[in-house]
Amino acid sequence: MNKTYKLSALWMMCLMILSCLSFTACDNEDGEDTNQYTGGVNLNVFGPSPVARGGELRFLGSGLDKVTAVVIPGSGEITDIKVISNTEIRITIPQTAEPGLVVLKTPNGDITTKTKLTFMEPISLDAIAPNPIKAGGELTITGEYLNLIKEVIFADNVIVKSDAFTKHERKEIKLIVPKEAQTGKIIISDGAEIPNWIYSNEALNIILPSVTQTLDLTSKKPGNVITIQGKDLDLVKQILMPNGDSVEFTLEAMDIVASTKSAGGSYKLSFILPQNASDGAVVMVAYSGVKVAIANIGMAVPASLVATPATDIKTGDVISIKGVNMELVTSVVFPNVANVVTPSSKTATEIKVTTPDGAISGNLVLNTASGHTASVLISTLKPEVIAYNPSSVAAGSDVVLQGKHLDLVAAVTFGGNKKVTVTSAGSTELEVKVPVDAESGEVTLTMKNGETVKCASLEVTKPVFCYVPVLPSSDTEIKSGTILSIGIQNGDKLTNVQVNGNNVQYILQGSTLNILIPNNANGNTTFKLISSNGEVSYIIKVISSGIIETVIMDKVHDLGSWANEAAGGAFRIYKESFEGVKAGSIMKFYLTVTVVEGKMQINDANWGQWKEILQFKDKDQTSYEMGLTQEFLDKIMATEDGWSKTALIIQGQNLVISKVSIITGGATSK
Repeated sequence: MNKTYKLSALWMMCLMILSCLSFTACDNEDGEDTNQYTGGVNLNVFGPSPVARGGELRFLGSGLDKVTAVVIPGSGEITDIKVISNTEIRITIPQTAEPGLVVLKTPNGDITTKTKLTFMEPISLDAIAPNPIKAGGELTITGEYLNLIKEVIFADNVIVKSDAFTKHERKEIKLIVPKEAQTGKIIISDGAEIPNWIYSNEALNIILPSVTQTLDLTSKKPGNVITIQGKDLDLVKQILMPNGDSVEFTLEAMDIVASTKSAGGSYKLSFILPQNASDGAVVMVAYSGVKVAIANIGMAVPASLVATPATDIKTGDVISIKGVNMELVTSVVFPNVANVVTPSSKTATEIKVTTPDGAISGNLVLNTASGHTASVLISTLKPEVIAYNPSSVAAGSDVVLQGKHLDLVAAVTFGGNKKVTVTSAGSTELEVKVPVDAESGEVTLTMKNGETVKCASLEVTKPVFCYVPVLPSSDTEIKSGTILSIGIQNGDKLTNVQVNGNNVQYILQGSTLNILIPNNANGNTTFKLISSNGEVSYIIKVISSGIIETVIMDKVHDLGSWANEAAGGAFRIYKESFEGVKAGSIMKFYLTVTVVEGKMQINDANWGQWKEILQFKDKDQTSYEMGLTQEFLDKIMATEDGWSKTALIIQGQNLVISKVSIITGGATSK
């Protein structure tokens, strides 16, 4: 291949060249220089001149990439133009070239130099030998006036200066071929600022290291010593694994020729397969940078695998896996387990590994450092249901599953896809409540590791206690503070209804149950039907009405005739009940007027009366709502009695107060 010499400060050199080169443009009939800039083509300088035949002639300017041919006397049109850029082109001087003006052909006209091109006489490069040659061998270059040569350039721009020549005479140069040299034409150069480069007619073939046979390393293991024979292996700089890692190697000469480092010498090269060796080509890299494949790796993998035990495996069990190449295993992956497990012991024929939590049935995967894997099938211990007790169970009642390994069960799914989480279970018995909306059908056990086991069908009958056969649909709006009407069965067994754990008022009319949804209910809300023979809970979604009522006292107090606390009349409400309560909220008293005129006095912790005594003359009045002002809240929260956290003391006569609450969320005082 032809290689170009890199020029530095080329434009700065133009001023230096002015002393030995002259420039010209193509003249028109009037003797004016007009074609110099025709079509944007401009010739500033050309050289070197004198130049050697067979050397390179260079032209500098602008728009020179538009030049189509160069004419030198005696050579005709030269169209083999090397375009370096739009500012530089080069041609090789034919051996037939004669001194004279040079013409550049362009699409818009010719440009003729004003100075004649002259030639150096008589530097020539006639032959190179030996060819091929080994790096480190001595190369002989013959020609004429070689004593003027300052450097020899090998591909790829590997330069040997004249002071390193082993012989330097008019007709002959001898030098040692550098290790970095590559195959290609060589260049002899006179070393001038714009040097004369003369290329060899033929390429110099640099001998590369070679192997007798590319090795097949199938089933090789890390730690194996790999030995390969070949010629000229003393030229090897590196051995690279398929992943690009370099490994150390040793070299041994196998004959006298090799020991003299002459071309064709036989060698033996050895290296050790590293632990992270992977499949692919192993290459040797010569000092020239050229890579040569020497082997292909197909790493060994564990095989002939047998797991013991292979079935009925549970967490904590130690599994023995036997086979060949077992020492290559670095880790094990259990199905459904993210983290790898390191073998607790390892030999060439067996590894042992402990089963982690969460492992399920499937392929147990063995990893090796080379990236290969092998697998063996395992299956976990499964729970087994032999019988149900009772064999036919009412929905909402308990059923006992009898069998084996039931302690592995995390959940039971009944017919109708009704799933129940298991809180505790023995190995042989598991008791679970059948959902009230479950149906007859196949029972599915979900194991703690996520696996599922299908069991025999269970007959599920209707509940024997009060229950709701059909819950309201998801798009039904149920608002707090309103009555929910819902159909039930076995209403004669109903004894109580609770919402979020609190007793609520309800009315049963035949098979329709009317429930008062509390004002403070919001979002997912639990309501429970309590029967004489069982109970069942449901989740409904409640939309807040914006009014939330929080009970702060729910004990019955008969105020009598200004009865004191010891007599069960007067009572206290504490500061914690008013924490976070904002002005505008309402305090509601639930009361009964026992005589025509009832009275109630509201006091702070020091028995300071708040405004006037309240009077109740209507015996049908059942409640009283008091708007809470900031003034009132500040007073009751700031007043201290020195021994308690009392906020209010309530006393009076002819009243029974059964409950006191705080209402927030947009309520207004009556």
